[in-house]
Amino acid sequence: SKTWVKGQGKPADNLVFVRVDTGKIFSQAITLKDGSVVALFNFETLEELQLQYGDMALMTESEADALFCTRLFRPWEEITEGRWNDQLTVLPPLGWKSTPAGETFKCSEMYSGKVTHIFAKIRGRYFECRDYASKRHAELVLSAVLAMAGKNAH
Repeated sequence: SKTWVKGQGKPADNLVFVRVDTGKIFSQAITLKDGSVVALFNFETLEELQLQYGDMALMTESEADALFCTRLFRPWEEITEGRWNDQLTVLPPLGWKSTPAGETFKCSEMYSGKVTHIFAKIRGRYFECRDYASKRHAELVLSAVLAMAGKNAH
């Protein structure tokens, strides 16, 4: 049996145990005196946890955050002008920008964490996706145009 006496365990370089299927963090990881990395929750190693949870992985907190967020993403889909106007007026928009290439804004209420609904108007057509709120206008316009072009190619 493993024991952790105060002062004998330390955080394992911001490592966490994550359920890959859900993207949710299971436990913070700590390094014991013998060098083994275990879950703070139950002092089990990755191999031991994988016997119970086949999808368990050990990764950095930032990798876990990215894994969780990408599960929330949704691709661009065409929406109505009514949906566009409704979302533009329901809350103050975040990062509202208009250029000759197109117009974009983000919902100021996050869907979860750093992810929000994003809206684009390109050549009189309206689109919505879900992605990081930090994405810039030019990147959003380009991705919406590419999505629009991909749908037109079929």
